[in-house]
This record gives sequence, structure tokens and C-alpha cells, in this order.
Amino acid sequence: MSLDLETTVKQWIDADPESDLTAYLEVPADRPQRFVTIERVGGSELEYSSHPILAIRVWAESRWQAAQLATGQVLPRLLDLDLLDPIAAVGVESVIDFPDPGPPPQPRYQITIQLDAATQ
Repeated sequence: MSLDLETTVKQWIDADPESDLTAYLEVPADRPQRFVTIERVGGSELEYSSHPILAIRVWAESRWQAAQLATGQVLPRLLDLDLLDPIAAVGVESVIDFPDPGPPPQPRYQITIQLDAATQ
């Protein structure tokens, strides 16, 4: 059984009491100034476990603001995903400046994580 871990991560970010960021599974047509997107970009599926690689992109008004949101708010929240069933572990693969070339261009940072989750 495959899990929708993108939706799980979206709901986890949206439920953060310390943040007013909203997460999306795709870039909204009417973009807020600050938001987060979640996209599966790789990983593997086994009989009893899922190991997706997810790109979490943090969009903001400036590179500095995107970096601050990514490292100060979103990353700590992602590291707590293992508090949820069925996620056993979270590995951070990278945190990079990843501006959207547009149009229109927009600053963003990308956090790439791999999750280890039970599927049954």
C-alpha cells in the first residue's frame, strides 16, 4: 500500500503553530508572497516501506527571507516528522538557494529530504 507522504508533509507544515506559512502540492495560480511547495522527486518503494525523496521549496520576497524561513521555520518542522506514524526517520539531503527563474523570477530555497516510512 502506497502512502501519500506529500500530503502528510503538507498537513504537518500547515499545522505548525509557530508559523503562518501555507504549503501547497503545486505552485498556486495566485501566488502569496511567502509559501511552501512539496514535490516528490525520487525515492523507492518496497513491500513494507516507502523511502520518498521530497523537495520542499520555500518561496519569499528576497533570498535572505527565503533562507531564513527555510532554515529557521521549515527545516526544524521537517526534522520532527518522525513524531508521526508511520514515519520512522527523516534525512536531510540538502538545503540550497534555488531561485525560480520565472516569469516572474522569485527567490526560493529548497530543502531535500528522504523519509523512511512503514506502509503497513
